[in-house]
Amino acid sequence: MKILVAGVNIRHIAASASRAGHVVIAADCYCDRDLSLWAKETFRLPRQGWEECLDHLVQEHQPDALVLGPGLEEAIVQDVPVLNNPPEKTSLVSDKLWLAGWLEREGFPFIRTESSPEKMRYPFLVKPRRGAGGVGCRTVRSPADLQWQDGLIAQELISGPPASVSVIGSGSEAQAIAVNEQLIGLSWAGAKGFRYSGNITPLEPPQRHMAGMAERIVSGLGLVGSNGVDFLLSETGPVPVESTAASRAAWTAWRWPAASMSSRPICSPFPVSSPICRALPFAPQAGSFSMRRRFFGSMPICSIAGRRTCRKWDRE
Repeated sequence: MKILVAGVNIRHIAASASRAGHVVIAADCYCDRDLSLWAKETFRLPRQGWEECLDHLVQEHQPDALVLGPGLEEAIVQDVPVLNNPPEKTSLVSDKLWLAGWLEREGFPFIRTESSPEKMRYPFLVKPRRGAGGVGCRTVRSPADLQWQDGLIAQELISGPPASVSVIGSGSEAQAIAVNEQLIGLSWAGAKGFRYSGNITPLEPPQRHMAGMAERIVSGLGLVGSNGVDFLLSETGPVPVESTAASRAAWTAWRWPAASMSSRPICSPFPVSSPICRALPFAPQAGSFSMRRRFFGSMPICSIAGRRTCRKWDRE
């Protein structure tokens, strides 16, 4: 198949498709050397006005399918099958205020979330209602710290190590494929605060039944394909933070065999209930230990995967 992959950063998706023997046309906002290793052709998407560019790529290359990566999950594209959750579903799940209410109604652990800070008790967390990667998240310890604006939400501040579960969904069933430790705000990676910095896969035990809870959340939301659920491991147990209705960066920390996107069943290496083991086109296979780091700023970028030698290159 000829697959067009588009997003802000889509190397992990392009690599999986290429290793499975698909012809990959890749378009993202970086066009780095890593991406060119896995794609027949690469294109740099503009940060603004990418819609017109994406439509042009579809018309020019006539792909058999389109995969929308990070940042473009809610795009509406005509004249090509899109292998993602419907954009309206992605938009709903990405609404952190809505998701917190849904988790509470469905009986899951949840973080108290308000549309305004008036009823919150200090300290609490302020974050964008829609966003990713920890961008814009900050702790408010007193009224003097509060800088409120439209598009923000207030959340109860809960302590605990961050983690995530990568999940494959069919719309009615779900299968966890990885439980990951999340790396947040690592100064040596150029990050600070709540910025997402990478993953270590798998999370060391105890995993405290996160995989089963993530499966119930993804199936309850009716999600398909690659999805994820973020958690905080609080003293009382894992608490869901948010769900991502799209391919996860944590997948980069998995070992992708040549047949990783072939139509073979996925079976979880974790003891989760009701495995669906469905034949799906995107199917990662776990390595013994993997790590993915994200670097910020002007320093060289470096990736580690499956204990392989680190490759360096400079920003373009």
